[in-house]
Amino acid sequence: MKKQIATLLALSTAATCILTYQPTAVGAEEYSVLDYTDKLVQEALDDNTDELGDALYDSVTEGEIPLYEADASSAQSELEKAAIEKGMYKDTFSFVNHLCTLSQEDFTERVYDPVRDNMTESEINSGYGKHIPDISYKSGLCFGMAAISVLVHNGELTPSDLQEGAETLYDVTLTDDVDALITCYNSLQLYKAVELAIIAAPSMLSKEEHTDMFLDCAARCKEKGTYFMAGISTKKGGTHAVVGMDEISGNWTFDGISYDTCIVTYDSNCVKPDTETSAFKDDACIYINSETKQFCIPAYEAASENGDVLLYASDDDSLLTYKAPIRGTTKTNTDVSEIVKLEFFNGRKDQMDLSSTTEDGQTYDFWKLGKVNYGEYIFFGKGSSFHLEKNERASGFAFSIDGEGYRLRMEQYDREDPELKGVGSKCKIDFSKDGVTYTNTDTQKIALSYIFSYDEGNYNFMPVASSTIDIEVLPNQTVTVSKQDTGFAITGDGEVYVQAFPIASQKEQASFGGSHSYEEYLDWFGSYYINFIRSKNVLLQFNTEKGCSELVYDFDSDGVFDDAPMLGDADGNGKPYEVNDIYWTMLHIADKAVAPHSVRRYYRGYVPNIEADTDNDGNIDTSDLFDIMYECALRGAGLKK
Repeated sequence: MKKQIATLLALSTAATCILTYQPTAVGAEEYSVLDYTDKLVQEALDDNTDELGDALYDSVTEGEIPLYEADASSAQSELEKAAIEKGMYKDTFSFVNHLCTLSQEDFTERVYDPVRDNMTESEINSGYGKHIPDISYKSGLCFGMAAISVLVHNGELTPSDLQEGAETLYDVTLTDDVDALITCYNSLQLYKAVELAIIAAPSMLSKEEHTDMFLDCAARCKEKGTYFMAGISTKKGGTHAVVGMDEISGNWTFDGISYDTCIVTYDSNCVKPDTETSAFKDDACIYINSETKQFCIPAYEAASENGDVLLYASDDDSLLTYKAPIRGTTKTNTDVSEIVKLEFFNGRKDQMDLSSTTEDGQTYDFWKLGKVNYGEYIFFGKGSSFHLEKNERASGFAFSIDGEGYRLRMEQYDREDPELKGVGSKCKIDFSKDGVTYTNTDTQKIALSYIFSYDEGNYNFMPVASSTIDIEVLPNQTVTVSKQDTGFAITGDGEVYVQAFPIASQKEQASFGGSHSYEEYLDWFGSYYINFIRSKNVLLQFNTEKGCSELVYDFDSDGVFDDAPMLGDADGNGKPYEVNDIYWTMLHIADKAVAPHSVRRYYRGYVPNIEADTDNDGNIDTSDLFDIMYECALRGAGLKK
């Protein structure tokens, strides 16, 4: 509770202090990954192009799980016989897909807390934790059931891992302990490494490539004798996870279209008539024409012609053991190092051009990389560096880029002045996980906010893990914020007002908050906050021993940060006791004097103490202003150098 209150307080305080701008209302819906049936992914195919299209379906309401009855005949079909030979009714559950049966209290203790505790800093800052109840308590558990089935058949788990005495997975009965495990496995899809591998990477494939992905994966697994995880998205059934068990050649016809390949599936949505017992169903298998790449899943009335989607197929079991509750691993085998997710919180893609460049030098139109449409606010692509151009005075924007080991959020605020109310600036931005270069190509000053979040192992300044850096950029001015070994460098031409809100990692917050008083925690929480004016290149350095932020300048422009701040140099230009230093010191004193009581704990004004606290009493006040004015007067009169 201590952590939650302090975090909310700090964030609300920061929002109050950020210059004079306020962002417009957030218009983007939150996005959740596979199996969150309240926000379904859907693809609409256009026969004249290679694009996978324009629709986001909401055909399944939260909490509904479509179950499909198997054939009432006692005779086994040829496909069911093939499925049994591959482990149906042995390496599959006897019960069907369902909502989590745990109480809310048990869910929090046995699922939510351990899953969130395993999340990285960037995942937590991206809001992944808050989606755990959405996909694993309010929606079905097909991903978790499919994952366990795959792992049991492939030898990564044993039935007795789930329930003592069980010899097959089919022997396992549904208890709270079992459901807690299923629900934890269902939540694995919220880890970024899994999401980027099974959702983001396949989203860049064409419709034919999606079909080939299923055929290739099924062929590999047939040769190995293993199961694989598969995801589908249909208008009737929503997003759903199934198990690929086998690949069989033959001849099947549905709605006048012939298919020569059947991917035999275990589908947890299939039930024996008038029971709650899982069953095999021919019509729930995936039928593919290997030449035309058409597919259908009759039970779901799904077909490529209807805009339904074969989302992904993966035989990388490490995606299902990653941070899993039983013998969990810490790495995956699928390379997602350049796969990214872009999410808009304000603004739209049609307001800007965005290109991405991969490490091999290939450059892409980012908006054209994704072939599966996730609505107006979520886009997947690839790249290590990005270039954005906003050539019109459209509204401001806010979006985040999530990649392996990092999250970068950028926001350009709308203006509040009457003539340009609700309008942002024209600009050019080059950005990567290591920094942002912003050029204001407009005629008006603009306010910006960046949030850099890094996972452990991707930075060297623990405990600081997430840093909000707000700046004002003048017309035709270019400012760069870049990650360094000990903090962030703020470089570029001209005078820049910087507000920095570095905060410790979630784990550090929990550790400190559990062993200190509430007041001590609040003071510690904002100990790295700093505001300053810089006119020369500066390194915002995190002194982790002292627990504070420090400034190191490059006054001589030799590319090395080795100059300490000067007393009386309020504008950070390397020349103390000038008229401009008087101005910033006066503004600092006046602004802090009128700051609301609710923000005074964390508000740092305009000038750090080291640059204007001349009497070293811990505060910048009128006594310091007098000293600076007096020194300035002496130098102006030539009485002092």
